[in-house]
Amino acid sequence: MLRNYLKIALRSLSRNRLTTLLNVTGLSVGIASCLVIYLIVQYELHFDKRVPDSEHVYRLVSKFKFGDEFYHNPGLAAPIPDAVRAKLTGVKTVAPFHSGSFQIVEIPCPGKEPIQFRASKDEKDEFVSTNGAFFDILPRQWIAGNPETALSKPDQIVLTEKQARKYFGEASPAIVGRRLIGRQYKDTLMLTVSGLLSDLAEPSNFDFQAFVSLATQTTSKKRRDNLGIDQWNNTNSSSQCLLKLAPGTDPKRLGDQITKLADANVPAGEKTGDRWLLLQPLSDVHFNADFAGGQHVAHRPTLLILGLVGGFLLLLACINFINLATAQSTRRAKEIGIRKSLGSERKQLIVQFLGETLLLTILAASASLLLANGALTYLGEIVPKGVTLDLTNPTLYLFLLATSFITALLAGFYPGTLLARLSPVATLRNQTGQAAGIATLRKGLIVGQFTIAQMFIIGALLVGQQIRYMINSDQGFQREAIVTFSTPMSSFFNSDHNDVRFTLAERIRKLSGVERVSMANQTPLSGSWSTSTLEFTGKKGKSEVNVYRKQVDTNFVALYGLKLLAGRNLIENDTTREYVINETLARYMGFQQPARAIGHLLGKKPIVGIIRDFNHRSLHNTIQPTALMSQKGNLHMFNVRFRRSGAATFDQTLAQIKKLWATTYPGEPFEAKFFDEAIVELYSNERNLGKLINLATGIAVLISCLGLFGLVTFSAERRTKEIGVRKVLGASVSNIVTLLSKDFLVLILIAVLIASPLAWWGTTKWLEGFTYRIDLSWSLFVLAALLVIGISLITVSFQSIKAALRNPVTSLRSE
Repeated sequence: MLRNYLKIALRSLSRNRLTTLLNVTGLSVGIASCLVIYLIVQYELHFDKRVPDSEHVYRLVSKFKFGDEFYHNPGLAAPIPDAVRAKLTGVKTVAPFHSGSFQIVEIPCPGKEPIQFRASKDEKDEFVSTNGAFFDILPRQWIAGNPETALSKPDQIVLTEKQARKYFGEASPAIVGRRLIGRQYKDTLMLTVSGLLSDLAEPSNFDFQAFVSLATQTTSKKRRDNLGIDQWNNTNSSSQCLLKLAPGTDPKRLGDQITKLADANVPAGEKTGDRWLLLQPLSDVHFNADFAGGQHVAHRPTLLILGLVGGFLLLLACINFINLATAQSTRRAKEIGIRKSLGSERKQLIVQFLGETLLLTILAASASLLLANGALTYLGEIVPKGVTLDLTNPTLYLFLLATSFITALLAGFYPGTLLARLSPVATLRNQTGQAAGIATLRKGLIVGQFTIAQMFIIGALLVGQQIRYMINSDQGFQREAIVTFSTPMSSFFNSDHNDVRFTLAERIRKLSGVERVSMANQTPLSGSWSTSTLEFTGKKGKSEVNVYRKQVDTNFVALYGLKLLAGRNLIENDTTREYVINETLARYMGFQQPARAIGHLLGKKPIVGIIRDFNHRSLHNTIQPTALMSQKGNLHMFNVRFRRSGAATFDQTLAQIKKLWATTYPGEPFEAKFFDEAIVELYSNERNLGKLINLATGIAVLISCLGLFGLVTFSAERRTKEIGVRKVLGASVSNIVTLLSKDFLVLILIAVLIASPLAWWGTTKWLEGFTYRIDLSWSLFVLAALLVIGISLITVSFQSIKAALRNPVTSLRSE
């Protein structure tokens, strides 16, 4: 019987090639969308899932309040972990770790020059300093070495397989005992490999590649000072701590105890603002952006939206199948009548049609693998690096099989039930017709399809508008023709390199294609990580304000076109002696006319100038209190503005700068970036969202139009004789096209009316996440409506015109 069903299914599919092609295409696109989203969601949800007793594992994090604002930090003051271990109960294991990076790694080679690995901007040789307690909480598989002793002594380092292959060309126990020299900021570590770890099979927020013994950093006073080991009031995101609690311990109560313990140890007069120590569950680490600290985190609502998008796209494909199957039910009516007359039961007929649908779905699932691979390539940086289409992974095929069965049930159950319900007498007499209920259902499904497609189109248009607004809006500074680059990391631990930066700046300034050069510690956009709490005296007495600091030279204001509203520019100094502040900070201090802040003290230093507000962060955020200061020793970023006119082009000038760099810093990579590129990168999340929505919109419109094309084709075939008669009686091509198109276009207009208010609500909610945003305009919704109507009209008209141009003699002869 199964063999017979398979034969009939193959014959039916081959006989109706157009319908088969439309169904396979729609289903494969829908399944591919689900597959890509499944890979992303599965990856994000599997972070640190296999940690033993994970429900008892927490990360100790910090929360602050300065004025009316709250700030979060994944780190803590470095002395806290030892105090928790010594003075508090309820904690089984305390594992502090301090992250760092090597600017240069050297592998000694006897009798030869050492092999060097230099860090770049994009890929740093990062490590953490910790002890064996780290592996008690987050166990790793050891290839060589012992977790109890591998990090117990100074100058020890444990590597993963990946890092071992990078440094030594192999990942075997033979590397244990090899030497490694790590050069970092004003320090050099002489290390011995004491252990080798297997690479993690599952994603983790703590997937570090190198582990240096904590004793290496804490036995030296200089290194203790660098890490702030004894500073209770110095919270740094690079100093973190994991805790494993004893069963029954209340994490909130323990957090309160740690907060009191930390506050009690802060020296009198050093406390600024309010601080809380909180216990963050391990399960929350990958999903909490407040404590991300620059690491990749996932957004649960986004994952939910992705899942819904995948479900909607697959649903669209299923709707296509149902529409086409019910529309063509009359073609198989006689077959059903004969089968029923010969004794086939209704259940057997339903199974037969479900089997045909399953066969189609399996074909579509096979094609979806190619489409999914192409989608992952298109999405590129949007997809997390760990997401891959691994054809050797059995869960991939389980997902495809499950999706195929669910799709077959969704798409095939109703058409199968409908066909099995037909009366054998009526079918053999050609009296099946099309029930009103079926026609109504089909119309409802078309409306549903295009409602979803219309919402996607509106979303794509709006996200595109907001991105263009953010990138092109006036943020209060000049952005064009500016290139930035920083001194090499080696200059931080080479005193000879430390002074030549100013000589290099002077040499660059003399180039004919250069208009201005400024040295600073950052651009106008990069101030979100450097803040200080400064005291001032206002109308209400002494107050504090959290200030975003920028250390700059005297050319910075002019180079970036920052407008000086009152007072004067900074005078160059080796240490901070004065401030130029923005309007927002002046108002925060109580000066409604910012110019009146001139001469007043901020943090015991005078304010000498006021500049116009500029956005130093993305347009998600309001402008914050900001201060410029001069501190010559910290100016390591070159800001170069090119002349827009003259003989030298930008490329020629950049090549000249590169030559000057090579003579100043021999062997160091030159990594320059145009400043306007940094603005574009600032909105990478929004651009990624736009790319996703554009892809989803294209898929939704494609699937909807495939279904519409199939229905118009079938409608034209059913009305072949009617079209021939109308043409003989004088109907024009436009009359025939209108006849075949009007019903579908009415349904699409209904979809537009339903989708517009839903899309308005959704886009309004999304725009609330931006402090500076576009205004929603009715023209956006009109444009989206015209697009969907236009696309639908092209789809409908193509087949309608083909039917209208057919010779009426041929049409009348067809029956």
